[in-house]
Amino acid sequence: MKMEIRRLLPGDDALVMRVAEDVFDEPVRPDRLAAYLASSGHFMIVALADGIVVGQCAAVIHRHPDKVSELYIDEVGVAPAFQRQGIATKMLDAMF
Repeated sequence: MKMEIRRLLPGDDALVMRVAEDVFDEPVRPDRLAAYLASSGHFMIVALADGIVVGQCAAVIHRHPDKVSELYIDEVGVAPAFQRQGIATKMLDAMF
């Protein structure tokens, strides 16, 4: 099985149409994903196993008026069959 950790960019919407169960809370809507990826300061890393999304990590830049901006990890999800294999750690490493 080929595993790939990849940052999604605008136009990568089609990569997230094949998703394993329990990676996201709800089904991914292409229009929402496109808007998310097009928004400045929004980031998404996915783990692909043979072209199927088995993990995701979403983050946003949190800007403050009085201190340095921060990267806020919004959520991390890995399909149950792929948990305990270091996928979440690899996605977080790629995000940072």
